[in-house]
This record gives sequence, structure tokens and C-alpha cells, in this order.
Amino acid sequence: MIHYRTSVYVLCVCLFFTLILAGYSLWKRSQPPEFTCKANFVQHNTDEQLNISLTYRINKDSGLLSMNGYSVNDKTKRFNRKIFFNIQRKNNTYHLTSVTNVIFPDESISSSWLEKYEPLFFIYPQKDIYVKMIEQQHSYLFIFSTLPAYVCHKQDHIRGELLNR
Repeated sequence: MIHYRTSVYVLCVCLFFTLILAGYSLWKRSQPPEFTCKANFVQHNTDEQLNISLTYRINKDSGLLSMNGYSVNDKTKRFNRKIFFNIQRKNNTYHLTSVTNVIFPDESISSSWLEKYEPLFFIYPQKDIYVKMIEQQHSYLFIFSTLPAYVCHKQDHIRGELLNR
């Protein structure tokens, strides 16, 4: 009889821990992904070409964007900003609202100049933008409206590749 009670007790403890682990797994899956990614590209406009580097750090309900680059036509025109933003999500559509836009001292252009080439979200606080971020194998595809804009490469994957070499 004692052996039976011990077996039932052990079974109940094992079942309890299995339920805890299953619940945690389901909860973890339902949480939005947190990631860091980087995109480098040349943006072609009718009168200007911009070499741009963007690094996104996406958390649960906020994020940080490091944006820097220069004019290909006039390399003295440089920009270097950090944009802190809030996030609202619905599936893979993100509504980003800029909170603080920090301009670094090495920036040599005016915000009004940058307005001609970039959405206001990237320039001023309290501006918003909608973007789809579709996860790929080693990157995220960023889509503004219906047009794919750039591929943002996952930073943890890049670090892992460098470590494995």
C-alpha cells in the first residue's frame, strides 16, 4: 500500500511539472519576438543617392533604431540618429510611433533636408509609420505599404556565423 501511494505521489508530481512546462511553452510561443537586425542599402532618389545603415532593436512594446549614412553625391552630407519608438502589433504588422529622436553631433544635414528622402517617423518625435516585418530564415523582410523596402539581417545569426568560422 505504501508503494502504491508513493507511485501515485510521484506520478502526480511528474504530471504537475509536465503541465507547468507545457503552459510555459505555450505562453512563450504567444509572446512577440524580440530581435536585433541590420540593413545596409543605397536608396536611389531622382536627385540624390543615400547610403544608409539601419539597426533595429525590437522589444516587446518598444524599440530603438540606429540610423546613419551619407549622400553618395556629396559625402559631406552625413546623418547619424537614434530613434526610440513604441510598438503596437497585430500579427506581423507593426505600428511604430517615434518617442525621441536623438541627433548626434557628427550629423551635417538639416532635418528639413532629410524630410525630402525619408518618412517623418525617422526625423521627428511623435510621428508614426506602419511596417510589416516578415521573418525569413536569417532575416526580416520590411514592407512599407505594399512594397518590400529592405532585408534586415538578424544580428544573433551573424554573430553565430562569425563564431563558427
